[in-house]
Amino acid sequence: MNNKFYFEKQFGLFYGKLNDNKLHRHYALQISLAIHDEIILKTERKTYKQTNFFIPSRVKHQISNLEKQLIILINPLSCLGHQFYIKYDASKISFLSENLRNSLFKILKDYEDKQITFDNFCKEIKKSLLEYKCNCENSNHLEDDRIKKAIDFMDSNFEKILSMEQMADFCALSSTRFLHLFKEKTRLNFRRYQLWNKLIFSLPYLSSHSITETAHTFGFTDSSHYTRTFNETFGVTPKFFKLFSNQSIAK
Repeated sequence: MNNKFYFEKQFGLFYGKLNDNKLHRHYALQISLAIHDEIILKTERKTYKQTNFFIPSRVKHQISNLEKQLIILINPLSCLGHQFYIKYDASKISFLSENLRNSLFKILKDYEDKQITFDNFCKEIKKSLLEYKCNCENSNHLEDDRIKKAIDFMDSNFEKILSMEQMADFCALSSTRFLHLFKEKTRLNFRRYQLWNKLIFSLPYLSSHSITETAHTFGFTDSSHYTRTFNETFGVTPKFFKLFSNQSIAK
């Protein structure tokens, strides 16, 4: 089985061999799993050795694993990402809950044993993540605060690049108050939500065009700006993404 990518609106996944050469951080939340060997994960202060990890947004880390692994990248400002933010410590590495871990391990084993196709593999991963989100929402009894409503609204209007002014009006807040409250509740910058959308929209185009063409088409200053933003968001470069011509990108 070759390395493969799959991306859709609010999450993506990579399956294959991926070795990081240095400590790095990225905007996406990350789940890493391996079933044949433990993953060695290093931070600035500690080294972990486990089969699964949850890595919060912007936490510096380095992964070493000679075998294939599953990496799931989640938009922190999606409804799913918000549940991970609530359930896990947003400042440090942790391990997955037993139910989610077992569910993902089973799907990964079925794929490695060639019991399911890659398309069905992606569908099963998505189903497992959505079940996790629903279970978390039910157990946490979340109140419909303004930022949660804003995140729900952004999820349901993903095809639009929503401005800060639009979202402030939706929440019945001034622009300044909205940005302050958004950062307070999510620990993330609203601008990153917009960049995630722009990058996801660019992926189908990137598959068949150069990085420079893609950067200009989707409103980035140049290829360096696009590459830097891509790496800061997903933890890999657009060049690495383009290596795999058989990746799936949901529209």
